[in-house]
Amino acid sequence: MTGTRLAGYPYRTLCVWIATLALIWLALCSPWPFVWNGVCAALVVLMAVVAIVIATRRIRERQQATRHVLSAIDTALASLPSDIKRNTPLIIAVGDAPHIVRTAREARPEGAPLGEPVHADGSLADLFGSDLVRITDTAIWVRSDDPARLAHLADALKRWRDGQGPDAVAYPVAADRVDSQPNFAAALKQWRGAIAEASRAVGYPLPVCVAVYAEEVHSAAGDCPWFGVSGGSALRIETLSELVASRLEQYMRMGLSINPEPRARRAAQLDALTRWACDAVLPALVDAQRGSQPLHVTGFGVTAIEGRPGPHSLYRQFVSSITGLTLSAANGRRLTCPLPEPLIRGIPPQPARRTLPRALAHAFACLAACFCAAAAASAWQNRALVERVVGDMSRYKAIAPAQNAARVDALTAVKRDRDELERYATSGVPPRLGLGLYRGAPLQPVANALIASYQPPAPPPPTIELDSLSLFSTGKAVLNPGSNRVLVRALEMIKAYPDKRVLVAGHTDSVGHSSSNLKLSEARAASVRDWLADASGIPATHFAIQGYGDTRPKAPNDTEAGRASNRRVEITLIPDCRDDRSNGLTPQGHPACSFE
Repeated sequence: MTGTRLAGYPYRTLCVWIATLALIWLALCSPWPFVWNGVCAALVVLMAVVAIVIATRRIRERQQATRHVLSAIDTALASLPSDIKRNTPLIIAVGDAPHIVRTAREARPEGAPLGEPVHADGSLADLFGSDLVRITDTAIWVRSDDPARLAHLADALKRWRDGQGPDAVAYPVAADRVDSQPNFAAALKQWRGAIAEASRAVGYPLPVCVAVYAEEVHSAAGDCPWFGVSGGSALRIETLSELVASRLEQYMRMGLSINPEPRARRAAQLDALTRWACDAVLPALVDAQRGSQPLHVTGFGVTAIEGRPGPHSLYRQFVSSITGLTLSAANGRRLTCPLPEPLIRGIPPQPARRTLPRALAHAFACLAACFCAAAAASAWQNRALVERVVGDMSRYKAIAPAQNAARVDALTAVKRDRDELERYATSGVPPRLGLGLYRGAPLQPVANALIASYQPPAPPPPTIELDSLSLFSTGKAVLNPGSNRVLVRALEMIKAYPDKRVLVAGHTDSVGHSSSNLKLSEARAASVRDWLADASGIPATHFAIQGYGDTRPKAPNDTEAGRASNRRVEITLIPDCRDDRSNGLTPQGHPACSFE
């Protein structure tokens, strides 16, 4: 057998193709986390390996099951033209293997000697003898007596004919050998399932031709023709008996002038045979049954052959029930059954069905499915990207300018989104967001404008200087009535920067003793601190006081204007040194960082 004869549907190649598409989708388009993608990729590879192993085993089983049949066909066609396999109808003849009963008396026809082998049901041996293949002028006939291998055989013959499958299945029934209703019903059910499975294997419903044989003693009517019908459409059982009866009537009339009695007897026998087949054979094949599809029976015929009629067969019992006659067995020589060639001529040949176009169509369908899955994943991830960027920008806009720390955190997220969008604009959109569904480009200028619009809060004034004379009487540390009007500006500054700590420092001129001036400056700073704490509601621990006395003059103390300038209270906002310590920073150079 050549390589082209074994070429069939590329199941393994298609498995590899599907696995490759799935891995590409997981690598480039999947919205799932990396761990999930890895698990799914491992499952895809495992399933592909299992599918390839199963397909390889089935291919080997098919080759082993059909090698001898294909070899027999090649041998039979060796001397014939090479194109005969496509131009000649190919028919699979199915039937049970010969079943020999040696001791069952009820299966032995009357008059048969004891110990003689008796066929309990029909077999293909009467059609083929010991051959596997028969070639006639009408068709190539291939024998199949194993229902389990029929699907393999049909598929192998389709490959052997380069895509043109078997044209029909012939099911011969030897009516005189059917003597057990349960066994016969089981055989019909088994072959019905096997033919249905073979139809699925070749990709179309196989036409079935049922050929029914009745045995008769050598008759003066001569060779019996076939009576029946065949075509491309399914038969109607309810009209089949009338159709065959009309043709039997024509057959009888043609022999009236020659020898009417043998023909009349044969016509009556075949009419009864047809009615028995329509009652016991065809319904089991074409009626809808649970879990089994009806067969596509397009041909049916009956004929009489020379042999030994058996009164114990179901057919003979059927004849006795409708006629009231008891038939006796007759001794006769068993001849080979003729093939139902006239019935096959009416069944149209099957067209070639190439596997490559079908495989390419399936591969393209898988590619289209993968593209649709990639587009769906891209649309989902684009939607998530837009929702995230828009959500970050909305979150930033919703924060009040006074909450600068929260605004900075939200602005950082917006900047991160902007950087991602700029990377896509310069380096290209990744496949997981591409496929023409990218919606991030319009958001980039909006993010840039939002970032550019950020204005940091104005820095706090370094120091507010208050004139001591406007707050205190000379030499006193108690606030004068009405001094709160002077402290309001300082109070507003403190409330505007609640995250800052407050240092209140007192200064004096050089008049008087230095130690007294130092105590006075510290006391004045404490009075201002207490008022600010009460007015702002900020805990006193948020404030620090410091008295410098006359140690830090702003102007010379030798003039009245200079001394007036040096008498002052300074309020300064400083970072919270506790926050600095929590960030690993050590405040340096300012005594306010040491207070608690």
